[in-house]
Parts: sequence; structure tokens; C-alpha cells
Amino acid sequence: MATGWKKEYTRYKTFYLNILESYKKRPVTKVYLELFLTLATITLFSLFALKPAILTIVELLNNIETKEETIAKMDTKIANLQQAQSIHTQELSRIALLDTAIPKNPSPDTFSQQIEGAAAIKNSGLMGISIESTKLVGSDEQRKAKKDEEVLPHGALGISMSLNFTGNYQSLYDLLSTLEFMRRPIKIMTLNFTRPSTDLFGPDILNLSISGQAPYLKSNNNEKS
Repeated sequence: MATGWKKEYTRYKTFYLNILESYKKRPVTKVYLELFLTLATITLFSLFALKPAILTIVELLNNIETKEETIAKMDTKIANLQQAQSIHTQELSRIALLDTAIPKNPSPDTFSQQIEGAAAIKNSGLMGISIESTKLVGSDEQRKAKKDEEVLPHGALGISMSLNFTGNYQSLYDLLSTLEFMRRPIKIMTLNFTRPSTDLFGPDILNLSISGQAPYLKSNNNEKS
């Protein structure tokens, strides 16, 4: 083992001595070697000195890219909001009709006027409107549905009513079509045609009885939904 070490030592010693001898005899080799060692030293220390700066620059570039993506998303959201605002402004008059279609309060007076107007337009006689007791002011709770009624969806409440009309078949048929497409919908539970017991108004006169519900949404129900 010792002999092998001495051989290796002699070998590398001779190698370095030859380089040193060449270094002393040839000035060009001396200049190149010093230049190489100088550049190597400068490069090594530059890498250690510039490493924090390079890492900082990379981190800043990543942050800039992330912020640019965020700005692009915000610009898209702003454009979408502006478009939504424009559409809302254009449809504002139609949106206002929602308060008439599904009011926030029972509004039985408005409902009665709509029924009277529909009957007058279709030349049908309105014999009577019966509306069950409804709480107009204050909090309202969902009343228990009767056996022949269905609970309205989405927490909606409804005023129960009974309508009675008289007229010939065609006028009553047209009236039903009008009630079907009224701005405020009516959930019809029962519908009956009967012939009057007397022909006082003519043989073609019929009576039409309708019972059902007209939905509305209380403000507190809207907030819960």
C-alpha cells in the first residue's frame, strides 16, 4: 500500500514539476495560465455574488406574471359587469313588471282589478270574487295547505280565492285563456261549468266557478331564499 502511494506521488510530482518548468521557461504559458486562473476566480466569485440577485429577479418576474394574470381577470370581470349593467338598464322596464307578476305582498286589490278587467274585456259577467283572509301587514307564515291544494314552491305564499263568472261558452273560454296568460299567474285548483237553474239570461248562458291561489313572495321570504 505504501509502495503504491509513493508511485502515485512520484507520478503527479513529476507532472506538476514539468508544468512549473514550462511555466517558468515560456512567458506565454505563464500569461495564459494567470489569465485562466483570474477568469476562473472572477467567474466563481461572480456566481456567488450574483446568485441572490438572480433569484430575486426570477421571483420578481414570477410576481409580475401573476399580477398580469390577475389584472387580465379583473379586466374581464369589469367588462362583464359593465355588460351586465348595460343589459340591466335596457331591461329595467321589464324587470319592474316582476313586482306585478309575483308581488312582495298579497295585493288583493290589484288582483281583483285584474280579474275585473279580464272579465270586462271578454264580455263575461263577474258574479263574485271571494278571497280568504290574508295578512297584509307584518310577518306572514306559510299557512297550512288544504287537502286539495299543493304547497307552492320556493317558499312562496298564496292568497286563496274563488271566482264566479257567467256568459256564453265562447266568452268564458276566451276568459280562461286570458286568465291563463295573466301577468300575475293563477294556480287553478278546481274549475266547473254549470248551467243556471233558470233560463232568465238565455239558454246559452253558463256559469264558471274557479278556485285556486295567486302566489306572492314576502320580503323576508325573498331574503331567506
